[in-house]
Amino acid sequence: MANKYPMLFTEFDVGPVTLPNRIYHAPVTLNYLDRATGYPTEALAYYYAERARGGVGLIIQGAVDVHPASEYWPVPHSRLYEEGSIPSFTRITNMVHDAGAKIFIELFHVGQASNVRNYGAASLGPSSVPSMVAGTTPKSMELDDIEEVISAFEVTTKNAVAAGYDGIELHASHGYLLEQFLSPYYNRRTDEYGGSLDNRMRMLLETLERCRKIAGEGIAFGVRLVADELLPGGLTLEDTLEISERLADDGMLDFLDIDLGSHQNYHVTMSPMYGAPGYNLPYSAAIRDAVDPLPVLCAPGRLVDPGEAERALAEGQADMVGLGRALISDPLWVQKTRDGREDSIRQCVFCNQYTMGNLYKGLPVGCIQNPVTGREATRGAHSLVSVTQKKKVIVIGGGPAGMEVARLASQRGHDVSLYEKEEELGGQVLLAAMLPGRDAIGGVVRWQKQQLEKAGVETNLGCELLLDQVTDLGADAVIVATGASYMSSGMSAMVPMPMPGSDIPGMVVTPESVLRGECEPGSIVVVLDSDGHVTPSGIAELLASRGHQVTIISAAPVIGDKLVDEMNMPYVYGRLADQNVEMLSNTWAGELRDGEIDIFNVYAPEKLRTLKVNTVVMAAARKTHEGLYHELKLRMDEVHRVGDCISPGDIGTATLSADTLARAL
Repeated sequence: MANKYPMLFTEFDVGPVTLPNRIYHAPVTLNYLDRATGYPTEALAYYYAERARGGVGLIIQGAVDVHPASEYWPVPHSRLYEEGSIPSFTRITNMVHDAGAKIFIELFHVGQASNVRNYGAASLGPSSVPSMVAGTTPKSMELDDIEEVISAFEVTTKNAVAAGYDGIELHASHGYLLEQFLSPYYNRRTDEYGGSLDNRMRMLLETLERCRKIAGEGIAFGVRLVADELLPGGLTLEDTLEISERLADDGMLDFLDIDLGSHQNYHVTMSPMYGAPGYNLPYSAAIRDAVDPLPVLCAPGRLVDPGEAERALAEGQADMVGLGRALISDPLWVQKTRDGREDSIRQCVFCNQYTMGNLYKGLPVGCIQNPVTGREATRGAHSLVSVTQKKKVIVIGGGPAGMEVARLASQRGHDVSLYEKEEELGGQVLLAAMLPGRDAIGGVVRWQKQQLEKAGVETNLGCELLLDQVTDLGADAVIVATGASYMSSGMSAMVPMPMPGSDIPGMVVTPESVLRGECEPGSIVVVLDSDGHVTPSGIAELLASRGHQVTIISAAPVIGDKLVDEMNMPYVYGRLADQNVEMLSNTWAGELRDGEIDIFNVYAPEKLRTLKVNTVVMAAARKTHEGLYHELKLRMDEVHRVGDCISPGDIGTATLSADTLARAL
């Protein structure tokens, strides 16, 4: 079906490198490295090789440090400036090449965003402009510092060539050092490296010229360039058009890779589901017009539909289309598109929970839908082996964990039947998709439903099995996936005991009862948030949009503390402000009375206030529905549980537990 996408599936030359198609894995940081050495682990090699086997034509490996002063806490980056790192990187290139793809690598220095705890010296920047990321003020680089950093880029380029990379990309976007020199926002110098555009480009051009010479003619060389910093006084598209034209005219580049934004607006550059898709394309289109015929690469942003990728190429918005999170979610995206199986693509829902959320915790990047991501060495393609002894397997519960374990167990050869008490599969995800701006999360279960049918799982809806009914089915193995739900008692991580007054009839409700329409909240609502994620804030927005007066309260320093790393907070806070939701952090409730709630400052408990309230929504602790599991353990030989029935978690913990059990069943 490649002819359905004539632009996507044509060969394309990037300098001296010929690629089999116009789809590339955008450079993303994955945190698959040895924290002691800074060298990439075999997990990164297996991750990229899986995407190469999945048909992607080019991989641009995420940024690697060129200098010790480029330490970026809490996000670790691999170090390629040490000669001892070369074998670890060679393992990556060999595996990618063996799988049929080409691989470039991105080099960077984070500049004023560097964390100096490990390096033991000041961070570096073109000027002493304080860093919002590092919380420090960098040293304004002296000429010796500039020379040292350019030399470090040269050394790292030499090492990249020795490791077998087909191309090199200099990172001049997202607020890092090469962008900082280009930018009037960061660069306040008055010497030959500051002031005029000619001077502000000098650092990039000198680095490019010297590294290009070391790389040699057989290596593709490019720059990842910020199109617009989206900062007051920063680079605009008009500025970047001039920079792009000058770079193209200098003749040292084989490509430009266009991106958007700086540190202060990562929520735009890595937009979650609240943002509009394709946000990078208008910028890449303008730059492509300016530098044609120099190839322009662009990851459009939130792209999942192959048709949109084809359209971007056909309309001249880019010469190659990059995918990041879409390939984290489904390594076979390209292969499925080429084979006409687009409907089987496990589409990214852009929740950012295990991508950006893990990244900024310093954890390995993963995917809530795809537990194999980051575990390709042991769970990659073709690792799911057929069973030697077929079993009759009953799965009770049709949420993400139940569907995933049923699908995989059936694919391995077991005879699987799934029973769900509701009339629709999906469990808590169906409710999550009802929150404002969160409908995309429903894509998780849409894909699972389709795959259940393809796997031949017998699905029984509207069927709540009781103990005797389960035992009468004569199963060899039973898997309980009955989930968890919010408790109305008010027990929370802040106060692990029932809240006084939580048993007042009709006063306390749960998020589930609100979303199912099982209650009618009063005019004044308080949402107690001990969850920290999107559910409490989503409930607050939903009720406020219906005309309720809503206050959301959390003991955490900020409302929705888990929203920060996932880039959701700017969107959520804006939406809450639009609905006039009052937010009280560092605060918790002590007692409920009819029509009132006592609240206190968690750091000064004697500071009490009383609020008028008709309804309290308890978004605090959740309780597993494990009763049936324990009953079955007393009656049957083989009983398992997965997902929230083990312990309340998220979609990612649910699918991981399901994947682990299905492989061992």
